[in-house]
Amino acid sequence: MARTTWVALLGCAVVLGGAVTPARAAVDVRLVERVSASDLLDKSVTARCPGGTKLHSAGAGVDDRSGRVAVEAVRPLADLSGVVVSAAVRGRTATPWAVTARALCAAGSPVLSGGVRFRAELVDLDEDSAACPVAGGLTGVGGEVVGGAALFGLVPDAGLAAATARASGPTDADWDVDAWAICDAALVGDLVRVEVGTGALSGAYLQSVTATCAEGDELVGGGGSAFGNTPDADAVLVGLEPDPVTDSVTATGVKGASPWGMKAYAICLTGV
Repeated sequence: MARTTWVALLGCAVVLGGAVTPARAAVDVRLVERVSASDLLDKSVTARCPGGTKLHSAGAGVDDRSGRVAVEAVRPLADLSGVVVSAAVRGRTATPWAVTARALCAAGSPVLSGGVRFRAELVDLDEDSAACPVAGGLTGVGGEVVGGAALFGLVPDAGLAAATARASGPTDADWDVDAWAICDAALVGDLVRVEVGTGALSGAYLQSVTATCAEGDELVGGGGSAFGNTPDADAVLVGLEPDPVTDSVTATGVKGASPWGMKAYAICLTGV
């Protein structure tokens, strides 16, 4: 099942001291969602961008919030024509479940950075980062684990120069995490990151938080992550939902070690 939403980001002329500043070209941000079949098996699903657009950011979700199903990959396609989201069962589950891939697509010429690190290790926590060719142009974060681990964070840095994927995994098996950065140099200087956390650390089983662009700014990407004293060993990212209608990103996690919390990140195009 697929859903496509589009939002027009319209440029405008600005008059400064009698001079007219050329308008930014209009950008159509489209959210494409694809949902897998619901069953007991590990699975992947691909959301593809409409013709004439490229992937600028991505999200994911599983409808099993028990903590026994984990997102293993939010992997941009090499040509940025879409994103593959994979999830797997950790332990056992008797309830059918589905995974959702979300693609934020727009016209432009974004590039993909990273995706070459994989080296298996015996660790409980790990992260990988990928840098944009030009700092300030980061629009999206991707990540993938191998070896039975789970993603708990996809984080754009404050300067929108690099993307970090964070994961936890078994200490008795080799596993690793890889990161991708989606970057658009044409947007450098026009992007800001909005970060919102859940506030005080909590022992709640499920936590969710939403980051929203400032009024007048438009969503082009985002991310989310668990945080706290030791959330990483248990936390599972079960939802990352960009919404161009409300210009917001909602991040949801489950089963974090106490105390822990969630952060959501919105990457916003300013002055439109």
